[in-house]
Amino acid sequence: MQIGCTKKLQEFLKKDIIQADQDVDPFYTWSASIMIVNRRRTIVVLHDESRCGFVLYGMTSRHLREMDCIIQDGIQDMLTAHGISIAMVERYLQECGHISYTTPRGRNTVAHLNYFCEQVTFFSEAFIPVRQFQSHLVQALNEDLVKIGEEYVDPRENLRESFSEHYPEQSVLSRKMAILDIKLLDTPCFRRLCISSHCSLMQLHWAIQILFSWKDAHLHVFETEDGHSLDIDFPEYSFLMSEDDWEQSAEAEMERYLSVGEVFEQNRIIRYVYDPGNYWIHQIALASWKEDAHNSKPSCILAAVGAPLEDTGNDRDGGTSSFATIKESSHQKTAGLQQWADFVGKQALEMLPINKALRKL
Repeated sequence: MQIGCTKKLQEFLKKDIIQADQDVDPFYTWSASIMIVNRRRTIVVLHDESRCGFVLYGMTSRHLREMDCIIQDGIQDMLTAHGISIAMVERYLQECGHISYTTPRGRNTVAHLNYFCEQVTFFSEAFIPVRQFQSHLVQALNEDLVKIGEEYVDPRENLRESFSEHYPEQSVLSRKMAILDIKLLDTPCFRRLCISSHCSLMQLHWAIQILFSWKDAHLHVFETEDGHSLDIDFPEYSFLMSEDDWEQSAEAEMERYLSVGEVFEQNRIIRYVYDPGNYWIHQIALASWKEDAHNSKPSCILAAVGAPLEDTGNDRDGGTSSFATIKESSHQKTAGLQQWADFVGKQALEMLPINKALRKL
């Protein structure tokens, strides 16, 4: 495996640097540089063919002896985060062979590396000090389109396509999927969602909006089952939290980086609260995990009863009326809910448009 190093990285590594072999398939070569992020040395590594990359944060001279293992572990973590199966990653690393530190492959490679460094700078405030491999940033760092040849491509899709082309006879992809049961409390509304464990809570938020036909017209928040903030379980993310309750949508930054997999490895059930005025509470329970070999998009696999319309109101402080109470109430505030309750029993949910919208996430 060739690691093409910039001059600054060469000086830091203090290793024998050889000339890059231009005949080596770029699928097996990587480029690397070093930069300062939040006053800490950070090694930036980029795959030459796909332009997917990752960072190693807080590197010091004591890491030099283990640099080969650290880089290989980083490559393995990045590849699995993008849906490459563990068996395929192991085969790839074996075929790459031992690491050789070389000069950069060319100006084009360095240009892409410099652009990726700009991406790293943009996300610098979200770096977690206690982590060397910034796993929560892998998706965000690689979501921008890059120009390869005459086309703009998604580096993540390009990476998966590269593996499929090099190993056409095998199943390359394997993504861990969470099966989530989502219940709108005090109503018969229910959805079962299949979503990748690598999706962020922000993506889960958008999925719920689609599933329940909400319009994202109000604030929302994710909580533990007992109503506490999620930063209790994830103190390393606490610096991303805003102390302004609902006013600033307190967990917005945390939701951007905290993944579904991280949350449901520690919590069997969480809550999603939408619209602080009407206080729609969704209970989200982990039903099961499954492996997916097709890089599937989020999908709704089960649904019951259409959701209430936005701003239909409630008849009691702090919570939505139960379905039975809505049907019997004559209170003016529940007029919209009564209309919904009469309607939902007759209306069948159409899964096709729901899943078509989910595929765009």
